[in-house]
Amino acid sequence: MQASMDLLERVFFSIAKQCSDVEGICPLSCESIDVNCYLVDNNGFVLVSKDRGDVGKFFGEIDGSVMAQLLKSGLYKRVTLYDYQAMCKNAHHHTSGARPLLSPFYGLLALIKWFFSHFMMFLLEFNICGLWHNDYVVDAHKQRKVELMQPCNTEYPSFMYDTSIRETNSIIKCGRCQKMFVLQQVPNSNLVVLVVQADCDCSRQYAPITLMPKEVKYILP
Repeated sequence: MQASMDLLERVFFSIAKQCSDVEGICPLSCESIDVNCYLVDNNGFVLVSKDRGDVGKFFGEIDGSVMAQLLKSGLYKRVTLYDYQAMCKNAHHHTSGARPLLSPFYGLLALIKWFFSHFMMFLLEFNICGLWHNDYVVDAHKQRKVELMQPCNTEYPSFMYDTSIRETNSIIKCGRCQKMFVLQQVPNSNLVVLVVQADCDCSRQYAPITLMPKEVKYILP
């Protein structure tokens, strides 16, 4: 698999240097520091990039400004998917922050509860039997770091490329600079080539677009 990806990368950058059989070598190639080139699949995941750390990532996490423009223009469409067998962090019950203000006793009770919980943990970690087994203390620390999980339903975004649009280009205004990008579909494939201007940072104006799932909470009647 790694050999196939390396070959794909070499072929991609080799082709990117050649404008056409007539024009010959391009004056601007993907090896230039002025542009970032990506080979992206129909779901928006990066297959080839100059930065190998980008490979395998969703493109929206790398450049939220360009991905937002692709969504706005309809090149990529957002689809919501659901996971009915997910695991979520157990939501702990917290008392209202205004409640201690109503009575000083709540503050005292909270202090006593905190003291005894930490005191019992102290005894648990340093009891006489535990002194004979150092692993016991380590296990106690590990148990404190374990987060409780519970079954839940989540929703998460997925993205699909509209294959009827073969190419596009646009300019994104980002404060004091403008970012230009060009997208072209790779013939007879589910891939697109994306060339993005590299010297304009739009991260302040556009947040990354992620695939982070969200818990679905149902309101029962």
